[in-house]
Amino acid sequence: MAQESWERREVLSGPTAKQWARAGIWSIGVSGFGAVGGVACALTIVARTQALDPVTLAFVAMTVGGVGVGWFCSWMSDRKERVELAAGYTTCAQGNNEVVRLHSRTGVVMREAGQPNLTKPQWEAAMTRVRAYEASVGSVKPRKNTGEQS
Repeated sequence: MAQESWERREVLSGPTAKQWARAGIWSIGVSGFGAVGGVACALTIVARTQALDPVTLAFVAMTVGGVGVGWFCSWMSDRKERVELAAGYTTCAQGNNEVVRLHSRTGVVMREAGQPNLTKPQWEAAMTRVRAYEASVGSVKPRKNTGEQS
């Protein structure tokens, strides 16, 4: 694709609001795994020995740590989103339609200011522009071998 098929703007340095939010979602997943594992271990171990073992404590620590990291990432995402809005753009998918939406990693324009949230076809077209930009600057990472034999 030609360079004219995408428009790019500079994003502020550091992780974007979307990247902070994505990290928070991952930590919530970790805490959920820890909570389920901790409850299962606690019910099994305490029912047999009336004492907590290190595995149960590790699951509890994973839950508490995941919630703590999730809260921190959520706080940082909100903070960064306010800074992005002041700079005239957002990297978050929903809301804030009064400013332009940029791709969080590349800065390629996903949606112009004043437009509604992207539909699936619009999002796919925007991602085509992102890939065109990445190809033009040589930042496309080759896909790992999926195990298929040649």
